[in-house]
Amino acid sequence: MDYIWIFLIIFSGACLQGITGFGSGLIAVPLLSLLLPLTMITPLLSVINLTLAIYLSWVLRRYISIKKWQPLLIAGVVGTLLGNYALAYYDLELLQKAMAVAVILVAVIFWSGLQFHTRATPFQQRFTGWLAGFGNGALTLGGPPVVLFLTSHRLDRLAFRATLALFFLVLALTNVTSFAVRGIYHVDLLPVLLILLSGALSGAWLGHYLSPKLSEQLFRRLTLSLVMVAGLVALFIS
Repeated sequence: MDYIWIFLIIFSGACLQGITGFGSGLIAVPLLSLLLPLTMITPLLSVINLTLAIYLSWVLRRYISIKKWQPLLIAGVVGTLLGNYALAYYDLELLQKAMAVAVILVAVIFWSGLQFHTRATPFQQRFTGWLAGFGNGALTLGGPPVVLFLTSHRLDRLAFRATLALFFLVLALTNVTSFAVRGIYHVDLLPVLLILLSGALSGAWLGHYLSPKLSEQLFRRLTLSLVMVAGLVALFIS
């Protein structure tokens, strides 16, 4: 029976990510923690995130520009590794709450309709990539910074989702490699991993199918809503 719930949980989260480009963890982490230990969830979801990112990067490959976003990607890797190190040696609860408040405030500003006309300069990309990577590695809050950064540049929906998929692909690959080097993966995880993979791929496919049916305004509102939810979860539940 638990396998059915695990499938449905990751299916729902992956469907959400297929629609907006991110957000699977908002559903998967709190609900899966009711069924599985966190020590199992984190490395398994890293594999799932990598799988989702590969799938979405492939179906959106025509809209990916690696050269344009190279500073963002490299900084994301560096930030993730630094975040993993900080998580192992420091208490980051206060920093996580401060970052959550900042994320919520910026999302509310964007929701109000205020627009920032900025360019995706190498410095801005590096700062955002480092912040999102560090948030990913240490604070479980990696998505919102890069989502808000891309939102401020008013990318069209497909380019937005493609760039997010590419960024999360790089971060997930970094996480999986780190876990593998530390010997965290073992054969006992395989049954749960297979259930998660089947739910994730089918959910991502459905989300990708549904995404074009949303208006641009609804897509933007949904994206900003998810950012605010992520900030609230990090602020009050972590």
